[in-house]
Amino acid sequence: MLGRCAGAALFTVAVCMAQSPSSLPETAAGPATTPEHIADPVPLEERAVPVTAPGPGEAGVPIALSLDSALLTAIANNRSIEIGRVELDVNRTYVPEARAAFDPLLLGSVSAGRSKEQRASTTDERSSKLSLLSRISGSSVTSGSGSSGQNTTPLLDAYQRALSLGQEDLNDINAIVAYLEQPEHPFTKTRDSDGFVTVQNYLPTGTLVFLTVDMSHSDTNRAPDDYRGAWSLGVSQALLQGRGLDVNLVELKQARNLVAQSEAEFRRLVLEISRLVEDTYWELVLAHEVLKIREFALTLADEQLKRNEDLYSVGKVVVGDVMSAKAERASRTADLAGARAGIRNQTLALIRLLNPGAAGMWQLEFTPLDRPEANHVVIDAEVSHQLAMLYRPELDMSKLELANRSLDVVRARNGLLPRLDLTASYGRTSRGTASGDASAFLDSSTFDNFRIGLNFETSILYRGERARHRRARFLEDEAALTIADVEQAVSTQVRQAAVEVQQQWERISATQEAVKSRLEELRIAQDRNAVGKATNLDVQIVQRNLIQAEVDEATARVRYSEALTALYAAEGTLLERRGIRLNLESDDGEQQ
Repeated sequence: MLGRCAGAALFTVAVCMAQSPSSLPETAAGPATTPEHIADPVPLEERAVPVTAPGPGEAGVPIALSLDSALLTAIANNRSIEIGRVELDVNRTYVPEARAAFDPLLLGSVSAGRSKEQRASTTDERSSKLSLLSRISGSSVTSGSGSSGQNTTPLLDAYQRALSLGQEDLNDINAIVAYLEQPEHPFTKTRDSDGFVTVQNYLPTGTLVFLTVDMSHSDTNRAPDDYRGAWSLGVSQALLQGRGLDVNLVELKQARNLVAQSEAEFRRLVLEISRLVEDTYWELVLAHEVLKIREFALTLADEQLKRNEDLYSVGKVVVGDVMSAKAERASRTADLAGARAGIRNQTLALIRLLNPGAAGMWQLEFTPLDRPEANHVVIDAEVSHQLAMLYRPELDMSKLELANRSLDVVRARNGLLPRLDLTASYGRTSRGTASGDASAFLDSSTFDNFRIGLNFETSILYRGERARHRRARFLEDEAALTIADVEQAVSTQVRQAAVEVQQQWERISATQEAVKSRLEELRIAQDRNAVGKATNLDVQIVQRNLIQAEVDEATARVRYSEALTALYAAEGTLLERRGIRLNLESDDGEQQ
């Protein structure tokens, strides 16, 4: 019977546990869905390979690098992204920690001890014992003389009368007889042991369910052994403060929102790193373009210097023209050195982002394979704004922050209620002088125990509770205002990025036209210089204008690609447009 009762209690706990928080609604926001009008490219890992270390004998050989390979390598190896992954894993641990509040709890205790203490007085102890026996047996019992059992007949008579009593009375008589037969001691010596086991479970409804089994044994020189056993099944239900799913799931929902915020933050980090990789890649492309232009400029200076030297040899120009040409050549040589340094600086910046992990990675050199965007992309600022409202992780983060602040309001409002709990318990006890008596009556309904009651607790002034509630409301209002501010900032950023894209596209055609005009101007100036109608300075000025026009044209093409990247980053769609898929599933096997 005891086993069936314990099994029923555990079944009750299991049924209550079936209302697991994992099946309850939560406020955590998921990732934004992909709108249909965005092209779905081939996943990045299927169309690119990461940067690999050069093989033996290939040291110093530039690595051919595409933009896709650069992105793939950065996402796999970038240190900031690695740190972001660890932070995400750290925040995920708060979910099972919050769920643990609703996990079953097993409590237990076992102890044993011995005590020996003085008695206050032993005078007339035997007379007191015999008087007690006389009242029970209904006959006079005298103390007699001696201590060799002369008074055993009244004891037996009392015992025989007790046989006609009930079992419980008989147990009491046996205990008294044993007590009377014990020798008198000036001290009390006790050995005792006890233990209990409790299984309890706190449920999201504000309900505490528990099952307790208790056993104890006491052995003293003044009384026979005392064996006790008990079990009880109880429940405590919050009626005001702490009642219901809303308040009891606050921490779990906030933990899940924290994970969702961490995922949004990780997405923001990958988005930012991807934007930096693309910008740095295009800056490296521009550095290589500028190097070619500077090499061309040096070629022009060499040709002009040779032309002036030839004209000076035949007396058509003065020595100052030759010296001017040499100075121009020296200046363009310095520009060429600056272009080489620019390539090296952009290479180092790209290595920092890619973190290829190769031995001697700081000595790596890259040859970019992709050219800047030359096709016109139609931009609609309103469409970009709508995409940003769906994709920008900062908006998800601010909305989740508002959800958490609203949960704080729920918790603070709960604190304004008094504590009123309904408690109820049912159990059985068993007691006797033999070891089996501790469980002999645990399955008997004769010794049922019931208790029901109310526990009440309340603050008098509620000063702190009201202050916490006001603070929670203020923070909720602040979070709501933050969402509006973030939306406005995102909208401004998107529209400015759209303006920049249009501006850079218009600059491309303008700078290309300027290059054509400067080339024709240089041809004319060189012809005029050959017949003495233009000075060496005139030619140098035209050359400088041409060089600057070519730099401007290359810069415009690169800036246009960077402007598109900035626009897609402002929309929050850069990862989707590049085929980057983030796997944010937890791989530690822990139930979230």
